[in-house]
Parts: sequence; C-alpha cells; structure tokens
Amino acid sequence: MSKSQNISLFDMISEGQYTIKSPLKEHHRSDVYKIEINKQEYVLKTPKEKNKKWWIRFTTLFRDGEAFKNIKGMFKYEELGLHTTKPVMAAEKRKLGMVTDSWLLYEFLDGESCLDREEFYPMVVKELKLIHSKGYLHGDPQIRNFLHRSSQIYVIDSNPKRVGVTGFSRAYEFAYLRKSAPGIEAYFGEINNWRLYKLAFKYDIYERKFVRTRRKIKKLFLFKN
Repeated sequence: MSKSQNISLFDMISEGQYTIKSPLKEHHRSDVYKIEINKQEYVLKTPKEKNKKWWIRFTTLFRDGEAFKNIKGMFKYEELGLHTTKPVMAAEKRKLGMVTDSWLLYEFLDGESCLDREEFYPMVVKELKLIHSKGYLHGDPQIRNFLHRSSQIYVIDSNPKRVGVTGFSRAYEFAYLRKSAPGIEAYFGEINNWRLYKLAFKYDIYERKFVRTRRKIKKLFLFKN
C-alpha cells in the first residue's frame, strides 16, 4: 500500500468513514468490529479499558500503548514465520506524553473459532508449543484466541513476550489454556507430567480464588461507604 493510500485509510478510520459489518466483541475492555472500506474487510479494535485507566496511561510514558504493542506483536509473528492476522496500521493519541486513545486495524481473517471444537484442540496445542519453541509466549492463550482456517491454526489477540528463564511462564500458559478449554489437557502429552505445569495449574486455581475474594471485599467496602 502506498503512502497516500495509507494516509487516506487513516483519515477514513479517524473520521468514521467505514461500514460496520458486525460487532465481534463489545466489552468494557475493548470494542472489536468487522468493518468494510472500499469493499475490503478489516477488523477495527479499540482498547477502551487500557486507554482510560490512569495508571495504565501513566505507564505509556515509558512504553507503547496497547494498539502499538498489538501490531508489533503481529509483525513479530510474521518475522518468526507464525500464522496470525495481517496487520494494517495502528494509531494512538497522546496527552502530556500518555496514551489517551488508540485503535488497531488488521485484515479480517475468515476462520473458524476453536472454542468448544475439540477436533481443533491437538492443532492448538501444537501451535502453542511452536510459539514457545521460538522463544516466545502467546500472552493470552485462551482458546478463543486461536482460529482454524484451511488446516492451519492462526493466533489472534496475542502479545508475544520472551519466554522466562525458569520455564514457569510456558507451563502457566498451558494451565491458562486448559482453563478456557475443558478437556484439552488430554492432548498435552508429556506436559501433564511437568512439575512446573502442575504447580502452575494449582497457582492459577488459587490466584482466581484470591481475585474473587478481593473483589467481594472491595464491593463490600464500597457498599459500606
């Protein structure tokens, strides 16, 4: 795409000159829409929560905002030869050096969700292992963040990070995947015998209990006050 085409596309997104085909996700954390511009289908993602929370805004004084982080992750996967959605562009608005608004645009991938599709589970496990073998983590390995198309698994909504030294981070990603796809551990193979995986699985359970308890206490405190 030429520079003038990129500028034109940026202007159309910024000015809302596109057709919303369908909402893919409407959540307090982010809005994700399938859109169309000049007969080309894209996905437009706006990370609302991370654009609004002041402590997250503050951290963007020293790092990229969510949209730039996402698109760099897509480029990293392309560099590693892994399958992901095709990045187009990202934009962010800063005030006093902090990101206050942003959006991410990438090509629409017409794939099948792997959610509740056990026939795709072995391929998802293989893909996550491949990501780890390249020295990276997925970052959010829920089953909904994997799509199937033409006998290939594509990774979406990922923030690839370097694998930690201990290997616990890899084990935790499998524990996290298991939580989102009951029964998928049947395809983990030797991973089920990893000590770090067993530790990560227990850690995830107790962490969730701690988070739920903390939320209840917070709600109770707010109610009393």
